[in-house]
Amino acid sequence: MSTAIPPWARALLLADRVLHSSARFAALVRTELLLAGLSAEQREAVNAAVFSAEDTYAPGGPTFEHGLFAWERAALATAPFPASGRVLLGGAGGGRELAGLSALGYEVTAFEPAPALAHALAAVASRHPGSRAVCASYADLARAARGGGGPLAAMLGAPFDAVVLGWASLSHLTDAAARTALLAALPAVAPGAPVLLSYLGPDDDGRANGRVERLRSPLRRGLALALGRAAAAPGEGFQPGAGFYQRFSAGEIEALAAAAGYEAALHEREPYPHAILAPRSERSGGA
Repeated sequence: MSTAIPPWARALLLADRVLHSSARFAALVRTELLLAGLSAEQREAVNAAVFSAEDTYAPGGPTFEHGLFAWERAALATAPFPASGRVLLGGAGGGRELAGLSALGYEVTAFEPAPALAHALAAVASRHPGSRAVCASYADLARAARGGGGPLAAMLGAPFDAVVLGWASLSHLTDAAARTALLAALPAVAPGAPVLLSYLGPDDDGRANGRVERLRSPLRRGLALALGRAAAAPGEGFQPGAGFYQRFSAGEIEALAAAAGYEAALHEREPYPHAILAPRSERSGGA
């Protein structure tokens, strides 16, 4: 025997659906306006401000206090990642990975572009002998690798034994040229060294394929046409607590690595997308 839904309940459920769709549409418009209206440099400034306001990544915050994730520990224990040595850590946040790597015996040189997090990172580094930290970006790393000076120039002395690109930090480089420059810089500062990176995969955001989502592509194209700019690439997005980001497929990561002379020695999609890249010549030579 069926029970009729009272009219007032039907009205509330309908209102809830309307409000939910309206909020999703507003978020979509906000994201597409920001993607279309800001340059790569302006996006980086927004990301720095967003992450500076997030205290979860600094000492005392839940993410920091979690320590290294299980998948990070497993990757660090997997060849060709070395069991000891000097590690260059980029996009280091408030020091979670620095503390974890130092506890495992690595000597860490770390950098982070968000000023508030870089300040926390420096405080963490000061508690771990042999570790150093500075406020700098991946663009600063590429510049230093070319001999162009900057905040990282004095910290790139002896070559590093390994490189870690901090948790999903690669995905916050939404400019393709910036990603290429980063991967090209790594062999110069860490020749022969493996690179551990993680990234946002294509299915992580759980977007519904509903009527609101179907408006994204035409809105993106229309804004690009109106502003006279190239449309944002597939996978680009923005979230208030995460800033601008680029999502990658596994194939895109491996293509990016191959273009820089690396190949995937390890590539896992679960529980979080990550890979260890090894210089292709080294892998071929050991075969």
